[in-house]
Amino acid sequence: MPLNYFGTDGVRGLAYESPLTLDEAARWGAAWARVAQERGIEEMVLGWDSRLSSRPLAEAFVSGMGDALRACVLGLVPTPAVAYAALARDRAWGLMISASHNPPEDNGIKGFDGKGEKLSEEDEEAVEEAFDALPPMQAAEIPLHLETALPLAYIRHLEPLELPEGFRVVVDCAHGATAPWAPRVILGGDVRWIGVPEDGARINVGVGSTHLDALAAEVRAAGAALGIAFDGDGDRCLMVDAQGEVVDGDQLLWLLARDLHAQGRPPQGVVGTVMTNAGLEAALQGLSIPFVRTPVGDKFMLRELGRRGWDLAAEASGHLIQKHVGPSGDGLATALAVLRALLRRPAADRWSWRFEPWPLRLVNIVARDRRPVEDCPALQEAMAALEAAHGADLRLVVRWSGTEPKLRLMVEARTQALMESAIADLEAAARADLAGIADSARL
Repeated sequence: MPLNYFGTDGVRGLAYESPLTLDEAARWGAAWARVAQERGIEEMVLGWDSRLSSRPLAEAFVSGMGDALRACVLGLVPTPAVAYAALARDRAWGLMISASHNPPEDNGIKGFDGKGEKLSEEDEEAVEEAFDALPPMQAAEIPLHLETALPLAYIRHLEPLELPEGFRVVVDCAHGATAPWAPRVILGGDVRWIGVPEDGARINVGVGSTHLDALAAEVRAAGAALGIAFDGDGDRCLMVDAQGEVVDGDQLLWLLARDLHAQGRPPQGVVGTVMTNAGLEAALQGLSIPFVRTPVGDKFMLRELGRRGWDLAAEASGHLIQKHVGPSGDGLATALAVLRALLRRPAADRWSWRFEPWPLRLVNIVARDRRPVEDCPALQEAMAALEAAHGADLRLVVRWSGTEPKLRLMVEARTQALMESAIADLEAAARADLAGIADSARL
């Protein structure tokens, strides 16, 4: 059954507009509490990012919960800290107020179950049904008392890293949830910080994992070994090398898998998504490491890891899961793991472990209506023609974003020329199908 409010990462939208007004946040709190109680849950662990709207929405949510559940309030923390706390507590769920990498005016609500995993589709559907069944509510202002021990326990769980003297790194905290915490786990060395302190008006604005130009420029100017970028809620991590070239989640996944292989303990297998570059799949095959794909979303990757008993998964966008560390994408944990892997390499050879990616292009078309892809005849015809003509030399992914009103077109191919020709054909077909509802901008 299609969900009306939940996307790939919870409920998302403009803060203070439906379905994220303060009164609706209270109603979400009541709905979440009702479903949680039915599941035997007694406590809700809450955190938020630095957006100006995040704490008010959290207060409204707690007011809607009433006395149905205890509130364990972590305050401004990365999303993985909420997942960690939900797992650590008894009979608890987790709730994060954040819109991740989205701009400051957006916000969202995402939930975790008692295993620290994203809510299942069945739980999301139950929360939606409870929300729709409840009458309108009025949010109340209530004091929130912060639990300080759990965030510190999460930091200790990550095992902070002391960098060697003189090892220069630039870290971008996106003015978001990692800003107060990253300096507690990346220690020593010569660390330059950007995207700090936390600032709700500037979260993700020209900084963070979706805006790497500032980080790349600072790395080059400082002569740093690398740069690390988190997104607004800290569940993603991307990097740039000493030349300022982007190292995406696919390359980070390969680096960790290759490092484990070099230590004589290769991963049993690796999980990616439909967006994972085919070059990574080929590189893993070269090391006899099995690889499987899931739909986009870290909850799908985690589910596949659990099904197969594997540990390592990632998306190109920077969600990287190390299941032995935690049950969700964790930017700080990713940064620490990659730093440790790089420090095991000779300085001149740190970034030599890279796979050769297939040429790839991703085009986003902003549209005012999510017309199902199967109802786009020109697009269907173009996809069928390309796949028939080029077979295994080409990979196409067409999907609506789960968090934004964008149709995403992805093409990767063995050659640059084929990729450019195919993405042009796909975009023309998509715009023909979406005529009148698509913006002219090409993102």
